[in-house]
Amino acid sequence: MANTPTVRKQQSKPMASGSGRPSARLRPQNRKLLKWLDSWLATPDDRGEKWWNGFEDDLRNQRTNFRPTQTG
Repeated sequence: MANTPTVRKQQSKPMASGSGRPSARLRPQNRKLLKWLDSWLATPDDRGEKWWNGFEDDLRNQRTNFRPTQTG
C-alpha cells in the first residue's frame, strides 16, 4: 500500500447480495447478513477525506495483534 492519501468518491456501490447469487441455498443467517450489508453500503459516507486519511494512518501506526486465545 502506498503512503498516499486515499481518494474516496461518492459513487453507486454494488449490492452485497449480488444478483447472481443463488439465494435459495443461503442459510438464514447469511441472508440476514447480506441484507444488513446492502443497507450499510447504501449509507452515505459523511466522514470526509481528512477523517479517512487519519483512520488509515491509525491503522498503519497502531497495529493490534491478537493471540490465538483471544480470537476463540
